[in-house]
This record gives sequence, C-alpha cells and structure tokens, in this order.
Amino acid sequence: MKRKFTWLTATAVAATMILSALPAYAEEALAEDQTYNTFLTADPTTLDISLRADAYSSGIMINTMEGLIRTGEENGEYVVYPGLAESWEPNEDGTVWTFHLRESVWEDGEPVTADQFVYSLQRSAAPETGSPSSFFLEPLANFTAVNTGEMDISELGVEAPDESTLVITLANPTPSFLMMLDATVYYPQRQDKVEEYGDQFGSEAQYYIANGPFRVSEWVHNSKIVLEKNENYWDAENVTLDTVNIAIMPEETTYYNAYQNNEIDYVGVGEQEWLDKFSQDPDSVYVNTEYATMNFIFYNTKDDIFQNANIRKAFTLALDREDINDMCFGGLRVPAEGWVPQGMSSGTTDYRAAAGNLIANMNAELEANGQTPQDLLLAGMEELGLGDDPASLDLTFSLAGTGEWYRTLGEYLQQVYAEALGVDLKLSFSEWGIFYDNILSGNYQMGFMSWGAYYNDPYDMLSLFVSSYDAVSTGWANEEFDALLTAAAKDMDDDARLQEYIDAENILITQDCAICPVAVSQGHSFYKNYVKGYGSLNFNNMGYKTMYIAEH
Repeated sequence: MKRKFTWLTATAVAATMILSALPAYAEEALAEDQTYNTFLTADPTTLDISLRADAYSSGIMINTMEGLIRTGEENGEYVVYPGLAESWEPNEDGTVWTFHLRESVWEDGEPVTADQFVYSLQRSAAPETGSPSSFFLEPLANFTAVNTGEMDISELGVEAPDESTLVITLANPTPSFLMMLDATVYYPQRQDKVEEYGDQFGSEAQYYIANGPFRVSEWVHNSKIVLEKNENYWDAENVTLDTVNIAIMPEETTYYNAYQNNEIDYVGVGEQEWLDKFSQDPDSVYVNTEYATMNFIFYNTKDDIFQNANIRKAFTLALDREDINDMCFGGLRVPAEGWVPQGMSSGTTDYRAAAGNLIANMNAELEANGQTPQDLLLAGMEELGLGDDPASLDLTFSLAGTGEWYRTLGEYLQQVYAEALGVDLKLSFSEWGIFYDNILSGNYQMGFMSWGAYYNDPYDMLSLFVSSYDAVSTGWANEEFDALLTAAAKDMDDDARLQEYIDAENILITQDCAICPVAVSQGHSFYKNYVKGYGSLNFNNMGYKTMYIAEH
C-alpha cells in the first residue's frame, strides 16, 4: 500500500498549531500500573547521538530524545507533528528553514536552546568526530567542505539568532528535508555533558541525558535497559506510561517463551510456527507492518577477492531469494528486488514498481547468455589471476550473533555457495559490538546485516553508498553514482529525480554489484491485548510516547 505524508510547512502554520496536540487515545479505563515490558535482541552500542549507528541505539534515542519534529500516523496515513519546533517556515525557494522552538527543558531542568542544535549538528559534521550518520547532514550548506576539513565548522549552514530560533540553510532545495529531521542525528546535544563525560558519553545511564518522553534510569549491559517517564518533558501530560522495561534477549526461543509466559508484552516473530501459535492466542493482537528494512549481504570491495565485480555478482546471483526466505526467514519476509525496499516512494510514485526487479533482470540476462553464477566466479578469478579452482579461495563470512538463528543462516549459506559456486566458506560468529568494530576497520570479507530506512524516499537508502559516506563500510566508490545522488538530492522535478535514483541503483546493483540485497522485512508483531497506542506504520517515530496499558 502506498503511504503518504501530511506536510506542515509555511503555508500551513495554522495546521501546525492545531496538530501540536497528539490524537487522543480511546476512552477506556487505564491500568493502575503503567509499565510496559518489551525487549531488544542486542545491546545498543552507544547513546551518543553523533556516534549512533545501529537500530538498537536509535530505538532508545527515539524514546528519550526530542527533535524538531516527530512523525506519527492518523487513520493509516503519516503525519508530521511538531516536536521542539512549535512552528517553522521555509523561504520562497526552500533553501532556508526557520524553526521556532517551544519552551522546554532537559531531564535535569536545564533549558533546551537553539544553540544546542547548532552544537549537535556541528559536532556530527566535524571530521574528527567520525559520525557514521553524518551523511544525513549532506543537504546543509557547506557540509561537504566542513566534513572533509576544508572549511571551518562555523561555516556549516546552521545558526541560532536567539535561544528559541534555529535557522538551517541548505546548499540547494531538498525535497525530502523535512522528513530527514526525524533522524536522530538532528537531535540537540548538551556540550557541557559531552565535554564532562568525554569518551564515556552515551556509554552508561549516568553518562547520558534526555530531553524526550522518557529518561534512561538503568542500563545493565547485555541484560536490560529501564526507561522512566521524564516528568520534565514538555509534553509529559500526554505520556501515560511510567516505566518501560527493555530486556536484552538475543535468542528467539528466549523472547518467544517470555511472551508466552507473560514476562514481556510484545514480541516480533520470524517463524511460521510461532506466528500460527500466537495468532490463536485470544489475549494477543497481531500487527503486520511493511518495514522498509533491507536484509543484505555486503562485500569488502577492498578485499583481494571481493574487489572484483564478477565475483560479487556470482555470490549475489547464487542465492535463490525465495528459498532463503523459506529456509532462514520462515517465509515471513519479502524477497528483495533491488536495494531500495518495496513500499518506498519517490514523490507520489511507487519506486520499486518504476525501477523494476533488478535481481530478476540480472538472473534473466545471465540465463540468456547461457551462463551460471559459477561462470561469473571463474571469470572474476581469471581476471584476478586466482586460478580456476573455487575451492582454493580463502573465504570467511562474518555474522553478528552467536545464537541458533545465525548458525542456521551461516550453515545455509555454506551449503548454497558450495553447491552453486564450489567454494568452501568459513563462518565467523561474534556479538554485535565486535562484529561492527571489525566492519568499521575493514577486517572482514563478506557479512550479513540489516538496514532500515529513516524516511520514505529512495535517497535515504541510496545515499549510504556515496563514496564520502560509505555508511556500510564496503569501500566501494563510483563517481557517476555520486553525481547522480548529488543531483537527485536537490532536483525538485519528481520525474527527473526518479530517473536519477533508478540510474544510480542500476550502477550500484546491476553494474558493480557492490551490495547483495536479500530480503525485505515485514513486521509480524504481537501485543498483549491490554497494550494500546502503538504505531502500525514503518516510519512512525512516536515510540512509547503514545502507548498505554488498559485495565485488564
């Protein structure tokens, strides 16, 4: 289903004010105990806004921080609600945005001010920070020069004329800019706390400070995180939950059993057996969400073997995406057709429908040429002078977990690549933190990850591979791809921008095969029937703010 946003801009300031109040929940009795019990499958790596790079961290930040806006939903459609900006307006050509901040404070009672947004954006843009999310700031004037150290950080297109006014200047009109503001890198930061805590900032509950609906009251690494209602939050009167207990549960059987035993109030399932089981539970509510989250295999293009495009194509096309969905994802995901997930739009156009199924097209061309994926592998080996015996290749596949599911996935890939390519694949299992450190340092050959889009525009997903960002750490770079994304970022012509996205994705997948899309996630979620107020759309960032526990 195509989703659309309700936009609130300079021509709708009155609407902005009207929507400053969130939709009221249904009139039903509230439970005396407003505690919600849930889980994460891995410990967040950091709560440092500038250094955050994983969904586990951003899930905590969405609930403990407040940015300029929040994206919510009403009647199945997206709505942009004012956050700390109670109103805003762009100039005539959309290159200068002025945000008027409401009075609000941090959890310690200190005021939230416009200069804290300036500090945050400058810190994330500074090259010495090394922010993995800095590419979200690319639309800001002078970002590239600042991020590469060619220009002083004070030249970044952001300023605070006074404590309640934030002005963001863009290099060019950017059609998706308002959507980008919900990304965590646009949250404010306290310079005094960042400097006081130093390298420990964001590493423990006591080294973090919130300004959102909740605060982190406890963080026992790899065990649990406890959030408590932030009574100093500007909209605290519309926050009903008092406590959110988040258990860290890497193993599927652990959280399935915890939900079944009423230890947690929510569970996401990835196996048909449990989907069927919980669907029959009269005390559970099933929610299916179209996630713009891509599960993918990625290659270190600086590696002696995976520097070759034919070898990357061989591994990409050796996978049967219907089969891996059935065997490893319980048939509960959607086979990938390209890098941009199904369900995302470019303007009002369904992007995937317009761009086509790139994986199917590549397979059809291979078959038409009378070739197999192994033929591509052998061609690549010849180009690199690696002989003609695939079994002689020294190959290791890295996985970010040690549990049963990761071992099942690894063993499946071993078998598939052995049968289709004749390679002897080794497996490396490690916890997320170690895995991610290895990726950032280039200490890997190929691995498996997931990446979820922040906002509903193909730029969000494609920009990860701009050479100056390289957010997935593949080491891949292509000047033509970069130029297309640069053009698309500022092209206000919907048709031209769509074609630029399509051309860029074809370079990424069809031509260079820098990444291997596998499957698009669907959310198969169950909530206890007393849990209310949760979102059902992928880009809803209200988090726990609108949730509550009904009397039961």
